[in-house]
Amino acid sequence: MTRTTKCTMMCTTTRTTTRTTFGFLAVLLSATATLAATGLGCASGDTQAGEQRVRVVRSAEPTSEAGGIAPDKQAEIQLLLQQREPSTTKCYSDVLNDKHDRAFKGTVAVIISLEPSGQASDVKIVNSTLNSPEVNECLIEKLKGFEYPQIEHSGSMQYVYQFQPAY
Repeated sequence: MTRTTKCTMMCTTTRTTTRTTFGFLAVLLSATATLAATGLGCASGDTQAGEQRVRVVRSAEPTSEAGGIAPDKQAEIQLLLQQREPSTTKCYSDVLNDKHDRAFKGTVAVIISLEPSGQASDVKIVNSTLNSPEVNECLIEKLKGFEYPQIEHSGSMQYVYQFQPAY
């Protein structure tokens, strides 16, 4: 059984417990030792004369500035890529028409790096089972030309295309 406890916005602990008492105690002691060693902690309540007090323990390390693409914007970008799939599929179709080979199929995984303005600053092929430089170059060119939604911070996301002949 996995139990996740949300303590503060910066503290989430996940424990995997077993059915035996010994296993549970070992995991609990291990999690407590880890939290103590790293300086992370969760809010704790002390009751004194019916009054509840909360003590929040935080890491001494400064937190880094939040960045990246927010999940709602990632969903919006995925929808945009799905809607524009006919233009990216043309990259594959043009090469397929030249090859006339039903075995020419596969996936292409891309990483799209976006600026806050919504412009693609970089597009990289990170994995391709097509092994087709023509498709990869065309796909990069198309993806760089799209207008993406504006985002709060620069960030990157992965998208995977799956290509196969329609006939």
